[in-house]
Amino acid sequence: MQGTDPTVEKCCNGLIEVSSPSIVSLLRALDLRAVEPVLREAYSECRRRPSHPPAAMLRALIFQKVRQIPSWRKLASTLKHETDWLPVLGFERAPHHDCFSEFTKRVGPERLRRVFLILQSQLRLNYPGLGQRIAMDSTIVRGYSNPNRRKGTVSDSDAAWGVTGQKPSKPAYVFGYKLHISCDAHFGLPLDYLVVPANRSDSRLYYPTLLSTRAAGNRVEVVIADAGYDSKRNILLTLKHHAVPIIKLNPRRSKEKRGRRADYLLPVRRDSEEWNRYYALRTSVERVFSRFKEELGLEHLKLRRLERVEVHFALCLIAMAAIASTATITGFSHLALCIEPWRYYG
Repeated sequence: MQGTDPTVEKCCNGLIEVSSPSIVSLLRALDLRAVEPVLREAYSECRRRPSHPPAAMLRALIFQKVRQIPSWRKLASTLKHETDWLPVLGFERAPHHDCFSEFTKRVGPERLRRVFLILQSQLRLNYPGLGQRIAMDSTIVRGYSNPNRRKGTVSDSDAAWGVTGQKPSKPAYVFGYKLHISCDAHFGLPLDYLVVPANRSDSRLYYPTLLSTRAAGNRVEVVIADAGYDSKRNILLTLKHHAVPIIKLNPRRSKEKRGRRADYLLPVRRDSEEWNRYYALRTSVERVFSRFKEELGLEHLKLRRLERVEVHFALCLIAMAAIASTATITGFSHLALCIEPWRYYG
């Protein structure tokens, strides 16, 4: 193992003095000591030492997402020709683009998920009440595949056809994957996520997401979701965990008998003033998806197979958590959800 994270000494206790947000201040202030043991696990089973420090590799992949560098090949080329980035990232020499492929394959989506959850948990010290009111939603991302629906042939066997679009009467079919997340409805910070083929029902993903969000240490008190999650089962399971379900009524279920809908069990009556105040917070999850797509390249999917797609999505979430953490310790907490200011040199 090649030493420890070389930039950590610059971000110890309290606020870090920086004149303005920038990609350099983000990389220097980002403390990855808490996640280094997780990264080391990936190399504990092999005898060969990593060619580059794992913390430097992860920092470089965060750098790639924030700077919107389209590929690992382009990332390696950038580091080769702009060598001033190497000490900032923690490298002694520029890595080959194959090193990023090897690193992500060795670390894998499960460890990257743990990295995200560790970074996210560190935010609770600065965001009191984080995770108490959560909003759930999903988005479909088109896969890197050209499926032939008539012949039934695909180049990505893990992807599937999903339905997207606002109007049920005019559905749009997309072949790809679905990213399902829970985020804090007040602060707008992602809390947990699931990556599945695009044909998985939102309603069936509701309870697993609720359980995993709670397991990550969040004291969930209110769950906010759109009509796609409306079911008696989801309402009862939410109440079982002593949380208040704020789920919009699905129009297809509006004619069901009141008892079948379980509306009589709701602590907050649908369409009441209190219910409307809660439901208005659901836009937080939509803004999260907007940032992922417009500023972190979520839809720039050039990978096939579920495991590799999970890595791509996980790195987007890790980059957002890294920005929120850095914004807090550098005194720019008002920019915790803004990616653009951290992209440039300052």
